[in-house]
Amino acid sequence: MRATNSAVFSLLASFVAAAPSSSVTQARQDYYPRAPYTENTALQRREWSAMSKDERKQYIGAVECLMTKGSRYSPGEIPASDNYYTDFAARHAELALNVHMSGSFLSFHREFISIMEDSLHSCGYPSDMGLPYWDWPAYIGTPLNESTLFDGSPSSLGGDGVAIPGQNSYMINADEAPMVFPVLKQGDFIPTGSGGGCVVEGPFANTTLYLGPFPITDTRTGLPDDWTEKNPHCFTRNLNDAVLQLLNNADRIESLMAAKNITDFQAQLNAIHRGGHITVGGPMMDFFVSPLDPAFFLHHGQIDRLWTMWQAQDPASRRYSYNGTDGFMNPPDTPEVTNTTVLDFGVLGGMVTLEEIANPMAGRYCYQYV
Repeated sequence: MRATNSAVFSLLASFVAAAPSSSVTQARQDYYPRAPYTENTALQRREWSAMSKDERKQYIGAVECLMTKGSRYSPGEIPASDNYYTDFAARHAELALNVHMSGSFLSFHREFISIMEDSLHSCGYPSDMGLPYWDWPAYIGTPLNESTLFDGSPSSLGGDGVAIPGQNSYMINADEAPMVFPVLKQGDFIPTGSGGGCVVEGPFANTTLYLGPFPITDTRTGLPDDWTEKNPHCFTRNLNDAVLQLLNNADRIESLMAAKNITDFQAQLNAIHRGGHITVGGPMMDFFVSPLDPAFFLHHGQIDRLWTMWQAQDPASRRYSYNGTDGFMNPPDTPEVTNTTVLDFGVLGGMVTLEEIANPMAGRYCYQYV
């Protein structure tokens, strides 16, 4: 059985609430207290390939560490999340129909990856190193399965999935079309990827996942009632160089950075964002549980980097600029987001307002992209 759309939005509305008390907004700092950083000591978020092999291994080791820690959900609450790392995917699934194609998309993911960054530091990742990012255009021209990200070496995020011959071309359906508009439209086909099967080389190889997979049609119907139950399956990827070149090239980034307002910025970002997810394939293509793939956090690091750069072009008008409501595709019966809109990160980090999230160099944050 699946929830109706009205039931879905009624349920999810409880996760995006009115302005909190000061004690509530303090919750995330209570989880992950930050030092009083300055501009000179801000965390440095660097591009993956700019890190040394040893630094990349430190990052991988910290992610693996999180996978050994117990889930923060109450016993039996989400059986399919059996460790702290997969709790990120579970919470993402719970909030997915609030924080995608909506006014809170950028804010939610800024805080989400920052919580991951803090969690990695608690697992041995050096405290002066920030979350890495994936600068997509730099990976065009060389096959992704030969890149530092996905070549299957010990300092990569693991390899491509085992190649599955005879894959059909991927067709954009009605549910995915808004996510890749205006570059692609319903009925367009994109080439197949180079993998498709289980990841068997490098870090995170031979991992068994229990959350998902969920079809894109669940964005319309809501997740099934039993989505929290274990569904064992292997960790897959299906790297797609053609999609990266089409949706995440330098020209698209240049156009995005030239956007005159947040409405135009978000409209252009939609296809770029979805492009990174389709490029990796496997759970990264899953609208609900894409954080199961560690590449998720580098992908969204890049998105946050671009938003940070765009905000910095005109802080006075862009720092607290929002566009949209707190529901998927901005339904007319959902409220417009504002500085006082609250996002609830639950077991990951409590509640925070959009105003608190707006500046990466003030308040709860102190990081720079280099």
